[in-house]
Amino acid sequence: MQLYDMHSHILPAFDDGAKTVEDSLSLIESLKSQGVTNICLTPHFYTNERSLERFLEKRARAFEKFKPYIPDDVNLVLGTEVYVTSYLFNNDDLSQITYGKSNYILTEFPYSMQFNEKDMQWIYILMQNHRLIPVIPHVERYEYLMSHNDIIRDLKDLGVVIQTNISNYTDKASFFKKRKLLKMIDGGLIDILGSDTHSFTHSTPEVFSQACKTIEAKCGRHTLRNMMRNSKKIFNAAMGYEEV
Repeated sequence: MQLYDMHSHILPAFDDGAKTVEDSLSLIESLKSQGVTNICLTPHFYTNERSLERFLEKRARAFEKFKPYIPDDVNLVLGTEVYVTSYLFNNDDLSQITYGKSNYILTEFPYSMQFNEKDMQWIYILMQNHRLIPVIPHVERYEYLMSHNDIIRDLKDLGVVIQTNISNYTDKASFFKKRKLLKMIDGGLIDILGSDTHSFTHSTPEVFSQACKTIEAKCGRHTLRNMMRNSKKIFNAAMGYEEV
């Protein structure tokens, strides 16, 4: 089974993630050692702090500097973790902050968001005006969604993709939170996995295989396979591959 990490902060010297090329390569090596060879680089874009043009220029410079060091045996996709504010919609073209060449976009919202009609306008604009598919990262951080699974179902009915972080499925994770999230995975409410790795002290990558084993043990191997198929679909679209 190919493993995909759909959310990371491995791009060096960019945000609060990897600080150096050496840091980035160590994080990648940790993921590789667990069988993760398909990795999305999704640096933070705080739309209320920086213009899209400045973000893209800085990201391009960082990626160009990193390219010569990227191992040949990993596939990397460049994307963005977009913190959605009203400032984002001052831009007519958001295609350069999606996952690679795809129309999927990793969209972080305020964690207090209750996804009421007013809040949902941002999602409607992304989907209807920009023809993008939002991917909501680390769903476990949204208290309202965690207690209103019906809203997650509504989001998924629209086509929104739901991501969860591997740190919630380790031996050290909160038992009750882990149990609830596993029930959500088993019920088809969560689509993809991400490490959200920043370093070996913040959202660490070395528990990826442990998270996969937990999901497989509690929800079945078919469920883990489905999550990786979902990831593969997004990853292949990002790479520009046509669906067969």
